[in-house]
Amino acid sequence: MITILSKLTTFLFGIASVCCASRADALTYRLRGHRRSVACAGVVLALLGSNANADPPAFGAASAGPANEITKFNGTLKGFQRGMVLVDKDGGDQATVALPDNLASFQFIAKAKPAFLKRGMLVRFYGTFGPNGVPVAPITKVTLFQPVDQRAVTGHAREQFRPGVYSEGKDRGKQQAMVTGKYLIVGQLMNLAPNGMMAVQTGKVPVQVQVNPETEFEIRYNNLNLAQEGDAVSVSGFYQPPNENQVKAERITITTDRVYGEPQPNDKSVRGRGKRSQDQADDDKPGQEGADKKESAQTEVKDEDSIEKDGDEAE
Repeated sequence: MITILSKLTTFLFGIASVCCASRADALTYRLRGHRRSVACAGVVLALLGSNANADPPAFGAASAGPANEITKFNGTLKGFQRGMVLVDKDGGDQATVALPDNLASFQFIAKAKPAFLKRGMLVRFYGTFGPNGVPVAPITKVTLFQPVDQRAVTGHAREQFRPGVYSEGKDRGKQQAMVTGKYLIVGQLMNLAPNGMMAVQTGKVPVQVQVNPETEFEIRYNNLNLAQEGDAVSVSGFYQPPNENQVKAERITITTDRVYGEPQPNDKSVRGRGKRSQDQADDDKPGQEGADKKESAQTEVKDEDSIEKDGDEAE
């Protein structure tokens, strides 16, 4: 009997020990979890406190995301530096505008007279042609442009910078033999005769068309070669708040009321100023010295003309 009671006591003591150990482990787990929760809460509070005490980002600092606010404004050209156009906005602020990704959307536009055209210039125009490539009407508008990096031009705009004969309509952009229809002609100016016949070399295909006094000649350069400070500027693009004067352009258009090919009384170009200054200096020189200078300059011009004519005949 005593033996049975002893074994029963030992069994009950073992059960009690297991229960106590389990409760102790559970308590330890809760304490550890509580410590982890307290530690995490401390880290979060520390982070929040550091952000709350941090200074706001400085004006002009790089933003974390892309520019996403739309902006449109007009102004005048102030300058150009490191791929940025500086624009004095009509409201009084100055904006720094990054060039658009598609270079075709960055344009300087001005009117021109036939006297501005020179052999070798790049031109493009639309015309309607009959069988065998014969134009059925004079050309209404001729656009002058300059070469660009083809990698900086996207979509159908590329054909506007690549010499060729491009069809319109369902076959737009394809170079093919001419049939009756409307075409985009892109090429080098070879000649513009006094009777209005204009010859253009479009790669392997020469094209002759008729222009008349009503034909409009327009400059569309994708650079600032002819632009001057004070020219009108129109910008559309995006900015990242609060930097509304730091803009990524979608389109930049610069215009002027100057007409190229006719006298420019306020010509600001270095070449224009230099030539007029030299001519004026020669006129101001007394006696035979001034006359000799002018005669020498005229002889140089004649020699250049002779060289150009000889080159044309050789071709």
